[in-house]
Amino acid sequence: MKPHYFVGIKIPQNIAENLVAERDSWKLKSHKRQTPAQDMHITLLFIGEDVNGEIDQIEKLLARTNQQPFKLTVNGIKTFGNPVTPRIIYASLESCEELNVLQRQIVHTLDSLQMSPNLKEFVPHITLASKWAGGVPAEPQFSIDQMQFEVTEFSLFRIAMKEIPRYQKIFDYRL
Repeated sequence: MKPHYFVGIKIPQNIAENLVAERDSWKLKSHKRQTPAQDMHITLLFIGEDVNGEIDQIEKLLARTNQQPFKLTVNGIKTFGNPVTPRIIYASLESCEELNVLQRQIVHTLDSLQMSPNLKEFVPHITLASKWAGGVPAEPQFSIDQMQFEVTEFSLFRIAMKEIPRYQKIFDYRL
């Protein structure tokens, strides 16, 4: 299988460790995969496989992004999918216009390429657990402490399915 790529924001280690500690306190057994701290991120654009050999171009085009650093606030827990048997449990983020502008800039910057990125509605989130395992439904009311961090860069990542960390930065872009 060829590598897949995405553009994202790596979560600072201290915030990621706090999120893991909070999640672990729930004693979650309903999901097959629980994201380790070193893999926590916010996906800005999922690129997928580089079928047209454009990854070098993507790397250069992303350098054109012009954005100032900004702060993000983790403000709760939400799910994707059926709320009783959710596909994904994630840490939600307070609405942030700077984050939305950055995401739109990235999509626009890569518009001219042949790749076909996933252009679903942008829902900024940090995945905590995924892949419903069955059994007892997830607790409907998880909680989490509010946490804030500054975003000073975003990165181009390669997904290494059988390695740790699974999401490997291949290029960083300072804001």
